[in-house]
Amino acid sequence: MELVDKIIKGERAAIAKAITLVESSKDSDQQISRQMISELIKKPGKSIRVGFSGPPGVGKSTFIESFGSYLVSQNYKLGILAIDPSSQITGGSILGDKTRMVEISKNPNTFIRSTPSRGTLGGISMGTREASIILDAAGYDFIFIETVGVGQSEIVASNLVDIFTLIVGPGSGDELQGIKKGITEYADIFIVNKNDGELKMEASKTAADYKSALSYYKKLDELEKQVLLVSAIEQTGMEDVIKTINQIIDQNKLKGIFDERRADQLEYWIEEEVKHIIASDITKRLISKGNIPKYSKKVMKNEMSMYEAVETITNDTLKQ
Repeated sequence: MELVDKIIKGERAAIAKAITLVESSKDSDQQISRQMISELIKKPGKSIRVGFSGPPGVGKSTFIESFGSYLVSQNYKLGILAIDPSSQITGGSILGDKTRMVEISKNPNTFIRSTPSRGTLGGISMGTREASIILDAAGYDFIFIETVGVGQSEIVASNLVDIFTLIVGPGSGDELQGIKKGITEYADIFIVNKNDGELKMEASKTAADYKSALSYYKKLDELEKQVLLVSAIEQTGMEDVIKTINQIIDQNKLKGIFDERRADQLEYWIEEEVKHIIASDITKRLISKGNIPKYSKKVMKNEMSMYEAVETITNDTLKQ
């Protein structure tokens, strides 16, 4: 409760400690973090959660720093959760986003946390959802979640944000068909970055291509998806981005979509927690019984088929 009180007061050290707890895989830390999140979720703030995704090289981190600087200059409090890919071999991660966002990280109204994905799918990290609850309770106005990259699995990230944004670069209009349809359906805003210098004309063409292509995806009852031109380097178009975000949030709240989306996200979170507990239990049983190496050898010796081995192991593992 002492940690909870410090978080609500907005103490940065307490926020950092709390996020470390929710990211920990230790059972003792998990117990503490669950008690903490259970308390914090009763004290919701006013945060708007915005997800940012996009292919490598489009300037996601540069845009987030530029847009974040603009928001902070407008007296908003900003939390940034940047997810970095982890090595499947060593488990290590560079955690370079905080290093790249040098200027904005110095601002006392900004809290930045780079977290390794640790193999978690969906463009997010284990503990990202809980970290957003911590920042919300701490009084942050906006919480940015920068995903690992772009792909079908990024759709999972949309299940914890109020606005899902796809950042693209000039010249990518022709590649729209190459982007998985799912992410175009989930994205609320498309941001064409690098609208500056020699790329300005190409950026305008790309924005037109996206507007044209997205018109085919539009359903009768949904809001028109917005395509915006920005320059992270020149910090232009930022007013349009915040204006669009606020318009979408206001419209969604008016139509009840905002609360409905939050309710769906809670259901999804509960389901994922149940699956995680079951999967952890199954993994522990598999290791303790040691059936996989034993039956694998039987398959190699042609004493049984692979599917017989799978069925035998499954039935034995699921026995209480």
